[in-house]
Amino acid sequence: MSWRASPSADGGRSWGSRQGIEEARSTWRTRTTRFSWRAGYGGCWRRRRRDPCVSRAGQVRATPCAWPSSRPEARIEAQRLHGHRYFSRVNPSLGGVRLLRVALVNPNRYLEPPVIPLGIEYIAHYLDREKHEVEVIDLAFAADPAAALGEALESFGPEVVGFSLRNVDSSLYHDNVFFLEEAAELISVCRRACGARVVAGGSAFLAGPREVAEFTGCDFAVYGPGERAFPALLRYLERGAAPPRLLDGWSYSFDRAEVPARGHWIDYGPYMRKRGIAGFATQTGCRASCAFCVEAGLPWRSREPRAVVEELAGLRVKGCSELHLCDCEFNQDLDTAKELLKHMAGAELGISWSLYMKPLPHDEKLFHLLAETGAASVTLSVDSRSLYAGAYGLMDLQSAVVLAQREGIRVAVDLLVGFPGESREELRDIFDFFRAVRPETVGVTAWLRVFKYTELGVDMRSRSPAAGIIEGDDADYVRPVYYSWLTVEDCRELACGDPLFRIEGLERRSNYERLS
Repeated sequence: MSWRASPSADGGRSWGSRQGIEEARSTWRTRTTRFSWRAGYGGCWRRRRRDPCVSRAGQVRATPCAWPSSRPEARIEAQRLHGHRYFSRVNPSLGGVRLLRVALVNPNRYLEPPVIPLGIEYIAHYLDREKHEVEVIDLAFAADPAAALGEALESFGPEVVGFSLRNVDSSLYHDNVFFLEEAAELISVCRRACGARVVAGGSAFLAGPREVAEFTGCDFAVYGPGERAFPALLRYLERGAAPPRLLDGWSYSFDRAEVPARGHWIDYGPYMRKRGIAGFATQTGCRASCAFCVEAGLPWRSREPRAVVEELAGLRVKGCSELHLCDCEFNQDLDTAKELLKHMAGAELGISWSLYMKPLPHDEKLFHLLAETGAASVTLSVDSRSLYAGAYGLMDLQSAVVLAQREGIRVAVDLLVGFPGESREELRDIFDFFRAVRPETVGVTAWLRVFKYTELGVDMRSRSPAAGIIEGDDADYVRPVYYSWLTVEDCRELACGDPLFRIEGLERRSNYERLS
């Protein structure tokens, strides 16, 4: 089945004529570019794009042919019999490749703080660019996410459903929240509601692509950047070919010059009212080799400065003046970072933003440019193993704190301590150092989340540490597994009661929130 303009013997009143288009609008639901609050769907925000009968230029483009019954069981059977083709249409500019109806689902309901799903916005833009029909189902504030998802999918009838899985869990030992169980339940809801193929992606898959895919029960998984990989996976399905179960997004990457449409697919209002802020990305991957991190050593690639600035300018027009950088570390390449900041400063964007950085590389010019572009706070990522392995030194940390504060930029420190083989005396030196240097706040984590394929995870699986405890027994390390040889009282003793130090997880606030 395809979408087509057709001749008519009834005076032009066919689906392919202008008069027929008007009748189509009265028969089939018109898709608008407005947000609509669907209280009947448990309060989820649904975003649709485009009247299916008319192109952006206002020309007759397509014919809705043989839409199936709205009953989910009829749709599932139709999709099974006809190879998921009932909702497709043909794009001649793509060599006759069929286009698909794709629902993108944000299942993230962790609101400490609420996070606007940046990945979904980027993916939706790339899918829309290839003329797929896209609907975003945002469950962040849904009272009943399963019911909201089921009814939205039954209404839209997608051929493919994409789930964005931001994290496996909250990564904090104290008050840990595991996210994948609910994600797996929602994927089951999807199968009952519409019978579509389920594709999942997001940074959660860096914990172990095969393991997370098996746990959630998705049909296909994209690990790494999904901007090009997801459309590539859809091209497999369009041709009737079998895609690989796991698709390596790093081999597809993204278009460095592309400017994704922001604020179009997601309604920012509910997020802003709950102190959420919009994010943006300037790069992917990481050049560092931190022993605990799932991003260590991933291929690094930056976006073009012009594209980043244009995206930020668009966000500012939409009223987003406070932003958060979603890069793992901004200053992986000092020259690239400064070049981007020069473009941002020249554009006079009028924004306030926060970011994460490594202690090195940096120089005085970097912090001057950060201040010029409206950077209000910097979080330095520090771990005791990297410090004592020589990746940076205490003087590097002091320099970064002093230079930032000199420019009026507030400094938070994410401090990870308690690796196997460390001594209490070594850690006492680090705590004493920060008490003397005085950043605005230091968040202390002494319970290390162990992931299967990190350096720390490989060490733990090959031999048990001489001291400390391992908590959690998941062989795939998908469910939380932690290592520690320090207690809460040990950390408080090292902090000497100084309110500068906060033990992460005892309160649900991020470092950048504490600085606001």
